Amino acid sequence: MKHKYILSKMKKGSALIHDPQLYRHIPVTHWYHAATLTKMLKTNPVLYIKPDKGSQGTGIIRIKRINNFESLISFKSSSQKYPNTRIAFEVAKRMQRGKRYIIQQGIPLATYRKKPFDLRIVLQKPSNRWLLTWMSAKVAPRSNSIVTNVAKGARDAKIEQVLRGADQGLNVPSVMKELSGVSYKIARKLGSRFPLRIVGLDMGIDKKGKVWFIEANTNPSFHGLNKFDPVQYRRYLRAKKQIEAHS
Repeated sequence: MKHKYILSKMKKGSALIHDPQLYRHIPVTHWYHAATLTKMLKTNPVLYIKPDKGSQGTGIIRIKRINNFESLISFKSSSQKYPNTRIAFEVAKRMQRGKRYIIQQGIPLATYRKKPFDLRIVLQKPSNRWLLTWMSAKVAPRSNSIVTNVAKGARDAKIEQVLRGADQGLNVPSVMKELSGVSYKIARKLGSRFPLRIVGLDMGIDKKGKVWFIEANTNPSFHGLNKFDPVQYRRYLRAKKQIEAHS
């Protein structure tokens, strides 16, 4: 089976959101429409608007509801308050023409030294079953960072160190067990829908310790990770070579 790149975030997320075991780990996600934004802003304190086909956190718009009358729009390196009646208009100004966008419930990510973090999980399928070959954390550069992408200044960190040092006092063994279990289920579900041999998952832990799926990447980048964790990197390379041998 030849591995296929799946670019659409909605296509990958839709495969998961109706699964009875996974749906509670998937943020509410819809195609972006101004009316959907207005509706979701009433029930979600934070929303993310993302290009359906995009990478490295580029083009993402974050909206934080301040109260019933105004919200804060963050885009690139700036944040600005607007009346809620103007939010859809201001969002449209920041969108790239011709691109489709999704709108997603924001997850209140756990923090490490007051900076939000998420987790990089990679699974590979060298033969007939998935193997979890990589786990690490990505810590945002600032407490108010919009995204936790390394391309936008976040730093890779050891996963257990970050979970144990989280400001929220997480139950690390419990989180690690749930994280591993959910990641395997996601890989198997996506693998049943698409011809995949590797999948990189961006996973989040909220402030209460719940595991969330953020995004799946069918062409995960390993730039610089050979020096960050040589042991895990060798494990990834072994699986990669097996996959290439069977392709």
